[in-house]
Amino acid sequence: MSNVTNTRTNIKDLSFVALFSLIFGSMMGSGVFDIPQNISHGAGVVAISIGWIITTIGILALSWAFIYITKKRPDIQSGLYGYAKYGFGDYVGFNSAWGYALNALLANASYLIYICATLGNFAMFKFMGKGNTVPALVVESILIWIVCFLINRGIREASFVNILLTAIKILTLIAVIIVFFIGFHLSQFKSNLHFEVKLGSMFDQIKSTMLVTVWDFTGIEAACIFALRAKSMQDVAKATLLGAIVVCIIDAIISILPFGMMPGAAIRDLATPSTAVLLSSIYGVGSGDIIRITVIISVVGALLAWTMLATNIFYVAAEDKTMPKFLLKMNKKNVPANCVLLSSLAAQIFIILAFFTNSVYLAMIQLATSLILLPYLLATLFAMKLVIETGKVDTLSFIKGILAVLYGIWLVYSGGIVFLALSCLMYLVGAVFYVYARREEQKSLFASKFEVGVFVVLVIVTVLSLGMINQWSGMVFK
Repeated sequence: MSNVTNTRTNIKDLSFVALFSLIFGSMMGSGVFDIPQNISHGAGVVAISIGWIITTIGILALSWAFIYITKKRPDIQSGLYGYAKYGFGDYVGFNSAWGYALNALLANASYLIYICATLGNFAMFKFMGKGNTVPALVVESILIWIVCFLINRGIREASFVNILLTAIKILTLIAVIIVFFIGFHLSQFKSNLHFEVKLGSMFDQIKSTMLVTVWDFTGIEAACIFALRAKSMQDVAKATLLGAIVVCIIDAIISILPFGMMPGAAIRDLATPSTAVLLSSIYGVGSGDIIRITVIISVVGALLAWTMLATNIFYVAAEDKTMPKFLLKMNKKNVPANCVLLSSLAAQIFIILAFFTNSVYLAMIQLATSLILLPYLLATLFAMKLVIETGKVDTLSFIKGILAVLYGIWLVYSGGIVFLALSCLMYLVGAVFYVYARREEQKSLFASKFEVGVFVVLVIVTVLSLGMINQWSGMVFK
């Protein structure tokens, strides 16, 4: 390790392709391969189609918020953390960084569980069970430290690997879409075009659709998180917009086409990953196994991408003196080694906790998603703040800002009260790092009454959540 005193990195080594791969790799993990079953579980094809129209508008508005901030404040190169900090103060910025990092690492825990559960479908890996066995825990741990080693070899090198994995993922998804079109029958699709009363009201079904898409779109901010190392801020904006459009199109197609292949009830009963089962119904078991292998490759890519994102958010917050100084230490490859180590240790702790609590994949991703919703909302509010501060408000930007804020509020609401409260508990735990960093800089704990109010709210919600933890634990970890 290098003991370089100047910890700031001035290396601009991430191209447009690398930034897009980070976005695509972090968004397209396991969710896209299971979206037919997940999205049909609580909605019919009519509600799903309406839900996708609303979701697309919301995601594009959210992307606009990131792009608008990038263009108006190119000096802020620390992504969601920077948007929260410069918009609402140090403590809010810290919580955005902390929540985002925990989201990334919890996502990794869920990916590790998913990888081992998918491997368990193959005869030679039956001993691994469904991802919550001792052999699975060992394999998950090995994967964590392989990724740690890879990132420590260099951000650019890790990005190159991610580009290769993303290319494989894109080619596979294109193949899946082509096969789905081949297996699509208009008569079958028409037979599914009826309102499914047993799934609830139209509003409930649309809400169910949008809840599924929340997880699939986390990662849209990846290029903004790595803006510090981007060759061009224009590349950040272009990669963000293209990522949003491409993922919207792919996810919508893969979730709707299966209704032209089999009845809705049959889609809801598909095993994981549901795309593999759908392909098997057309081309036999072998085609399903190919998808399962690709799923594993895709999830490994997401694992790599999210570890890089967690590492970088820790680093930029430490560089800004909001996180402790020990996170600034760089190795000879210009990688923040202690950030990588912290990220890997946290992921290791999460999978151990998941093992002992029998936490399943779905619970992990729900908790991970809830942690990123507040940073998203703060980003939309900051974009709206910038629109208003320009003096002469541009009408189109104002409308886009309102849509982005509304979508941000919707995301927080859709996460559910249970996971929102548990998120507040995890935010409060992070205060230990914040206090440590403030003492290092010899600054007062809070810079304003607003920050004190935020802390008090977190404490109150945490106390209330602890009082109901026994009731909620059965809902979350089952």
